[in-house]
Amino acid sequence: MLKRAVWLLVLVGCGSETAVQERWDDWVAEHNTCDVAEDCAAVFPGCPLGCYEAVNASFEEEADAMVDRLIRRYESAGRSCAYDCIEMPALTCDAGVCGFAE
Repeated sequence: MLKRAVWLLVLVGCGSETAVQERWDDWVAEHNTCDVAEDCAAVFPGCPLGCYEAVNASFEEEADAMVDRLIRRYESAGRSCAYDCIEMPALTCDAGVCGFAE
């Protein structure tokens, strides 16, 4: 019985909004280095991962694949979400990290 409870917790936790968001945030933090703003690209993950995120352009396709996996995991538990996004600011490279102008 205890094994079943632990397994259920793992399954639910893996697809939770918090777990999916943390995994995405960790991935972005590892893939958003730059020397100049032109090194950066915007990806548009969607709910629950955000409207847009800045990553190193060489990882843009990998980012899209990661988004697909994470959102499928999130939605596999019957969840869904939607939200409106504001216009994306210009991409920047500040202190070696891709981001957006304020």
